[in-house]
Amino acid sequence: MLQKLIFKWLFRLKIKKNRIQVEGFKDIKNIVIINNLDEKKTCDLEALTYSFQKLGKKVESIGVSLSSRSNEDTKVVSKKDFSFFGKSKTPWIREFLNKKPDYVILIDRSNNYLINHLAIQCEANCYIGYKSIPQNELLTLQIAPLLENEQEVFLRYIKLIEGSYE
Repeated sequence: MLQKLIFKWLFRLKIKKNRIQVEGFKDIKNIVIINNLDEKKTCDLEALTYSFQKLGKKVESIGVSLSSRSNEDTKVVSKKDFSFFGKSKTPWIREFLNKKPDYVILIDRSNNYLINHLAIQCEANCYIGYKSIPQNELLTLQIAPLLENEQEVFLRYIKLIEGSYE
């Protein structure tokens, strides 16, 4: 419980500093998909990944589970992979975070603190996810959740992103 409060506090501190100009979809190369493994699956991650790869984007996905659930298809992160103060204890997670993707897609309806903590550590220039209550302050683009074929909605709206230039 205390770790959760610390993660949320770190998130609020970091989000204030995380105002980066958004690059247009045509200009990006790397996309990370962070999936909440504790929720019912309504987005076909394989189809979404394939669609982005077909458009020339490098895609990596990672799962997050508060219950330390394992998944054969995806690398899984749980709260035990982080120190009390939010630093990664696992070498592959540190390596993952050092890749600095262009876009991060959050497949998470619950505004999960661990997913937000992992996502903001990626330091992407655009965060895309579901519209939720309370609102996730991290998200650049919020998409209304559906019950099926959400991968098509994500793809349609993400392809429309133009860069924000001053």
